[in-house]
Amino acid sequence: MAPVPVVDLVLRGGRISTFADPDQGPAEVEALAIAGGKVVAIGSDEDVAPYVPLAARVVDLGGRRVLPGLNDSHIHAVRGGVSWTRTVHWEDVRTLAEGLERLREDAARRAPGEWVVVVGGWHSSQLAEGRAPTREELDEAVPDHPVYVQELYDRGVLNSAGLAVCGWEDSSPDPVRGELVRRDGRLTGEIHGVGAYAVPLGKALATSPEQEEEGIVAMNAVLARHGLTGVVDGGGLLVTPRDYDSLYAVWRAGRLDVRYRTFVSAWDRGGEVGNIEQLTSLVQPDSGDGTLKVSGVGEIPHLGCHDMEGLDPFTLTEQSHAELVEIVRTCARRGWRMCVHAVLDHTLGRILDAWEQVEAETGLVKDRGWSIVHADEASRENLERLARLGAGVLVQSRLVLKGSDYVECWGPEATASAPPIGDMRELGLVIGGGTDATRANWFSPWAAIWWLVTGGTLDGHGVRAERHRMSREEAIASYTRDAAWFTGEQDHRGRLLPGYDGDLCVPSRDPFECSDEELLHVMSDLTVMGGRVTWAAEPFR
Repeated sequence: MAPVPVVDLVLRGGRISTFADPDQGPAEVEALAIAGGKVVAIGSDEDVAPYVPLAARVVDLGGRRVLPGLNDSHIHAVRGGVSWTRTVHWEDVRTLAEGLERLREDAARRAPGEWVVVVGGWHSSQLAEGRAPTREELDEAVPDHPVYVQELYDRGVLNSAGLAVCGWEDSSPDPVRGELVRRDGRLTGEIHGVGAYAVPLGKALATSPEQEEEGIVAMNAVLARHGLTGVVDGGGLLVTPRDYDSLYAVWRAGRLDVRYRTFVSAWDRGGEVGNIEQLTSLVQPDSGDGTLKVSGVGEIPHLGCHDMEGLDPFTLTEQSHAELVEIVRTCARRGWRMCVHAVLDHTLGRILDAWEQVEAETGLVKDRGWSIVHADEASRENLERLARLGAGVLVQSRLVLKGSDYVECWGPEATASAPPIGDMRELGLVIGGGTDATRANWFSPWAAIWWLVTGGTLDGHGVRAERHRMSREEAIASYTRDAAWFTGEQDHRGRLLPGYDGDLCVPSRDPFECSDEELLHVMSDLTVMGGRVTWAAEPFR
């Protein structure tokens, strides 16, 4: 009988970036071995040669670059995954004609009366026409199905059948927290606001548990093709504890090919204090295993503290702030990590007021791995307050699609420092890279890395100043080594060193040597999670 392999995988003949600190080991090696899901050896091909006869698989890299597996430190993957196979994806669509054709193709696969739906992940700036489709265009493309197309969180557009299923006529009143756009008294099909979006989404995304589970598996396969081995899920608006059921079902079945770390948001408007009290009473911090773990509370611990995309006026009321302080106090005393959404500097300041108050009371906030999501408008003063608390900042590439929108609202000078990455680096803040996908942005990690490096936008407006850009090494570190900090796993994730998780990817182009344009379009040719191949293209298939 042949001996049973005791090593999962050996890679040799490559350029493996370890992201080691100088006192941990070399920055680049030729080979590594993974056993039991962990890196067990790194070094030259000769150093790792003893592991080759013991390996289930040996890969000759032929000089290719290897990186630690990418980890999106802020994404809404749970919400996106459960409806993944139920929706049409426009991330790579570049003309309206192409997008409308995808709607026709999806309709042809669906039963009569079934919804055809696009839920975010695209923006008019990526289309040659520079605009969303009209009601009339949707009617012509898909006349026999209700259709809903949502552009990020900016607008939604329904066809006539979709308006009818939602019960909206020309005389209908606007929904709470929403608007039905009219022209000459007639509904145009365009809608605005979360209260309006919720109506078609509630009807269009109704799925069975089995469909939700298959959606999560299908989405993870796509993420793996981009080199992702981990995601940190930010919960989100009105995501409830029950919305995680299908993720846990996939996990129990051993079908989870991406590591999930979840932050759980409050889910009842007006009942946030009770929500977080219940959550932190029933679940212990960091419950789970190496594949799926509850990592913290957020990004919305209180719905009254959420300033959306920072493009509309927002005031955090005194009542909401008092309740936020109570929630912060509960999390601190029970040992929970907290992550809070704040785009506007005023919002950030009020959140820091709550953190500092509870730190003064308990001493249980500072250096506990807490973080702010976005911080696009953060002032130097508030970043200094974050640094004193030992907190980190999660930045996302939303402006890659919406540069013009922020220039129009904030002005070119403010947008050029959104977010102020140069100040964050000077103050020693840990920065995690991410996308805020799947509705508010593209999910591509390489588009986000391109944005961190170049500061670029699709339409050329709102380009970030050079001082607030990253080197390629820093940008990739924000997706690997530094992303692990936000879930307290920096001692065993995000680097390719002995004892660390055997998560890695082989990018289709060397991101340290390719052009900026090529960087934007990088994919993964080989993705490995815990020593197990989750995606392989030629020549690694």
